[in-house]
Amino acid sequence: MPTLSWLGKKKIVNHHLDVPFHVLDKKYNFESKVKNTNNSADNKIIHGDNLAVLKSLLPEFEGKVDCIYIDPPYNTGNEKWVYNDNVNDPRIKKWLNTVVGKEGDDLSRHDKWLCMMYPRLKLLKKLLAKDGVIFISIDDNELLNLKFICDEIFGAKNFIANLIWNTEGNTDNQFEIKVNHEYVLMYVADSNYKSDAIGNVIDPNTREDSNLWKGFADNNINKNNPANPPAIFLIPKGFPAVVDTLEYKAKKLDATFFEITSFEKKISDSVKIKYDIEKSSGLPVKIDDLIIKDGKVVKDCRVYGGFANRKKLDLFVKNDFKPIMDDSGELIEFYINANSAIRYRKIVEQPSNILSVLRGFGTTERMRGELKRMGLEFTYPKPIEFISYLLQIATQHKKNALILDSFAGSATTAHAVLKLNNEDSGNRRFILSEMMDYAETITAERVRRVMNGYGEGKTKIDGLGGSFEFFELGEPLFLENELLNESIGIERIRQYVSYSERIPLEQQLPIENNISPSALGVNEQTLWLFNYDENAVTSLDLGFLGSLNLRELKQRPSQYVIYADKCVLETKFMQDHGITFKRIPRDILRF
Repeated sequence: MPTLSWLGKKKIVNHHLDVPFHVLDKKYNFESKVKNTNNSADNKIIHGDNLAVLKSLLPEFEGKVDCIYIDPPYNTGNEKWVYNDNVNDPRIKKWLNTVVGKEGDDLSRHDKWLCMMYPRLKLLKKLLAKDGVIFISIDDNELLNLKFICDEIFGAKNFIANLIWNTEGNTDNQFEIKVNHEYVLMYVADSNYKSDAIGNVIDPNTREDSNLWKGFADNNINKNNPANPPAIFLIPKGFPAVVDTLEYKAKKLDATFFEITSFEKKISDSVKIKYDIEKSSGLPVKIDDLIIKDGKVVKDCRVYGGFANRKKLDLFVKNDFKPIMDDSGELIEFYINANSAIRYRKIVEQPSNILSVLRGFGTTERMRGELKRMGLEFTYPKPIEFISYLLQIATQHKKNALILDSFAGSATTAHAVLKLNNEDSGNRRFILSEMMDYAETITAERVRRVMNGYGEGKTKIDGLGGSFEFFELGEPLFLENELLNESIGIERIRQYVSYSERIPLEQQLPIENNISPSALGVNEQTLWLFNYDENAVTSLDLGFLGSLNLRELKQRPSQYVIYADKCVLETKFMQDHGITFKRIPRDILRF
């Protein structure tokens, strides 16, 4: 597979591993005055550089995010975004705190953008669940570069679609070609779980008379091409029809007819004219009279033509005209319509019709106007209808999904989550990350107003309810000398180690427990202990083991994972008693 190279790539490929883990400092909890059991708790808004935020989410949320939507800088040269990642490379350090310029003015603009995006996408991939979906908005400026690095990071086999969003915005400009579209790259975490990742959604632009709305697919199986050469099929007595009565006389055919059509492997227009075969109802050609009464064929009738799904048609007849199962596990049945054509109907319990071109999903201009009604200003907000539809694709079948947006902006993603929950009684949750100073005044404020309601009189919009926690990116867990940052507190350190050991929340223990202040968590197999004292060197020795109140356990575990500054126990003793020693801070897992 071809890969993309750019200035700084070698240093940036593994930069996500070097990003320090920071704690998240909770500043406040907001709870709406509108009560709605669907839009409840567990929502988060985080102010801080999203690279550090994503790293700090890993211990708790790695592999648990069902849907990611991001709207990164398009790199148009007008956004005034700044490259600020602390990469140890002199060429990259020159870019720090410098606004990225326009095409032609800044020869390294694409390198900077790729260096900014690559580590963030690497972390997003780690957060995505195995049946998760990621959507990335972009335009022509970086589409090709983004596709290359996404194929590299997520895997080309996990690419689903390049959705084209018809933005329908202002085209009254003086450009030679008015560009009124953007793109959304869509990937799944693992194509083996694609059917679990993508919901059954019908594009609202689907025709109103489409059978998809009725829960079935209906198609003509008559084919007239060399790929489906004509052959004789016997329609047996009792074959179903959708008309009560129909009588269709047999055509007068001769040996020449069969010779020509067999040779040409189709029934050509000239043959149709010669043998008076009607365009609308002539195929398949009736060799015998076709007579239908009370919605069923009353006597055997031979027909001649090309057929798709011929094997399934034979199985349907063999099954006494009862529905049969197709390869996808859905029921199909065959019938004759008013034009004497044989059709099949697939019973689709959960119909889907997701189109690659998205139309009629709002505009940035209208969304900007709606934000003004809320008393907020934001230049390029994504429309609520657009984001809602994308989230439907990924969460229509996962109504308790966790959704992440690490370029949160005006918080349309959170608004869409609350709106969908209100519509389908879901309990989706969101995590938003925004690095700009407006994280509180616009991002969080919009969510507050959507939850509480806004406007007055006839234009009043009712609140959707819900709550969220607001965080600031805090201090790093590890200092530059790799020692633990004790200023963040022992509880934060314990939480991190618990997450790093993958101890389920329900198995974690508070520092005040009946086993030991060092106990982190316990299950039937394992007891985890974190023997740490910021004022002294801790030791894994017989004295420490003797201090454990193991009588509190219903069952003695077979394994003990014990953190301490040093260990004085003999190797054989540890092996005999199932003890694994991990040195502080060396053996604390870095995400």
